Amino acid sequence: MQHEQPSFIYELREPGSATATFKANGEEVEFELTNVSNPLGDLLEGLVTMITTPSHMWGEENVCRVIWYGDSSTYNWTITHVDDIMCHVKVTESVDFFGDDTESELLELECSFHDFIYCIISELDKFIKVIGLLNYAQKWQKDEFPITQFLFLKKTLIDNNKWHDQDPNHDNILSNEVLMLLA
Repeated sequence: MQHEQPSFIYELREPGSATATFKANGEEVEFELTNVSNPLGDLLEGLVTMITTPSHMWGEENVCRVIWYGDSSTYNWTITHVDDIMCHVKVTESVDFFGDDTESELLELECSFHDFIYCIISELDKFIKVIGLLNYAQKWQKDEFPITQFLFLKKTLIDNNKWHDQDPNHDNILSNEVLMLLA
């Protein structure tokens, strides 16, 4: 398997739905998501747990399994922290038609664990600065933006010299909300 920098895009659509796109190794997978689950919260929480409980260091499996729900499919993420540097990511789709649950592989890759985190956090960093926490809650209509997990993962990237500042001088909705909090 190649070790290519993955990319991630997340967009809120009509109320209660989102589209996520994950690209790696020349392949692109698009996810149509509903607020039946908490896709961002579940994914970020799983990544935080992999960092705070580094069982791979003790020779045990360090794996995160996350299920995202769409209207007619479930998307099953399995992220395995292989060693101190690399992770293995596998995404499958399950479709249940007439009680016959079929699962197909959408994507499989190996990449740097920090590169994987970076592609998600850098996108969410831009996303939340444009949308804002209040608009996120209004548009998603369930579950708040997972700000604590987001900040933990961003700090992990900063601590490992992997974070590249986006544009600190750019005015955004999130900074306006923080100023409102401080007022």
